[in-house]
Amino acid sequence: MATTQYLSYAMKQPKILLLVVIALLPLTLVSCAPWGTQSAGGWSGTAFHDGIVYVGIDGRVVAINATSRELQWSHPIVAEGSSGMSCGQSSVSAAIYTTPIVDADLVYVGSYTSNGGRVYALSINDGQIIWEYPKGGAHIGTIVGSPVIANEIIYVGSSDSAIYALDTNRNGVEEWKAEILDEKGKKHEKLWNSPVIQGNTLYISTFDGHIYALSVETGELLDWSFEAEAGFASSPLIYEDIIYVGSFDRHLYAVKIGSDVPLWKFPREKSAGNWFWASSIVNEGIVYAGCLDGKLYAIEAKTGEKLWEFDAESPIVSSPVLMDDLLVVAAESGNVYVINPETGVGERIKNRENSDKPTIDAQIRAPLCAHEGLIYVRDEDNQLYIVDIGNKEVSHPISLTKKE
Repeated sequence: MATTQYLSYAMKQPKILLLVVIALLPLTLVSCAPWGTQSAGGWSGTAFHDGIVYVGIDGRVVAINATSRELQWSHPIVAEGSSGMSCGQSSVSAAIYTTPIVDADLVYVGSYTSNGGRVYALSINDGQIIWEYPKGGAHIGTIVGSPVIANEIIYVGSSDSAIYALDTNRNGVEEWKAEILDEKGKKHEKLWNSPVIQGNTLYISTFDGHIYALSVETGELLDWSFEAEAGFASSPLIYEDIIYVGSFDRHLYAVKIGSDVPLWKFPREKSAGNWFWASSIVNEGIVYAGCLDGKLYAIEAKTGEKLWEFDAESPIVSSPVLMDDLLVVAAESGNVYVINPETGVGERIKNRENSDKPTIDAQIRAPLCAHEGLIYVRDEDNQLYIVDIGNKEVSHPISLTKKE
């Protein structure tokens, strides 16, 4: 979504309506049926579980054996109904923006079509759909932010301004639905950020600049909420009762839970060069925040003081990951960097075929997946790469476009 074509324009528009319209420009999601020629789209990241890599790609959920690098299965996610202006009444391939969640023997994804969204639970063995929510051809709002799972309940936000809690033990039966309304009773524009859970509380940031707290048991809005002057671009991160979240005003905010004013915002003197779109990560009191201005910033969590910055020379759309005392960050350009988290000194991993080209010769917008010294990277050309961080080597691309 963070394509450079519209960033400079979007930065000048503070109103949420314009932000949402701009955000929708690259979401050409309403493709024809899976046998059509139009791509379903999406920027699903990868998930690793028991030797298998799962990813949503081009209207399908795909499972790849991480050792043999062979396709285990591929299952289309198809919705019924109108597919938009060009296709008439037929089935549509769903775009998948959510990163799969694997729990027990099921893999979960959310979908996005012109008709709305659904949550799907697929068997990890063969990809067959075990259940979907809602059932019977119905839809909720479109789903962009990845769901979270806690105590066998999946929580997901959607474009209908609601958060849903689904019981995985009862085939996705709705535990509760919570509509997020402002103080005037008006629905919020889009709940496209992922929720985060701490204890018995779920927190969600909104495109129009609110942070809400809900009971995970009932969905009831709790007393505390936070309102900023600009909308929040990123999903929240919680560390020691402080929420860190990126804003469309090109600052990263630190908000103490229970407070009405920010603990700090970064940068202090002037705004950054672009949005903090990806969620930050934190380790040992240091927040690492990637920005669409191409910089990775290391920030002292309690004070907001900048410790260092690393220039990746291209927008950072996906969150950095920490592995073996090293930071790994991918730029939209396709370059992958390994950075010392204490000093900010980094090194680019070279392309296996041509050192003058980016690490991966395609754009990277999907979240990274780290496991035992390896980083799994899905690129915008529908290929999967495995990056060995210790050896600084990149695998041959694994095509994700094979059909069943």
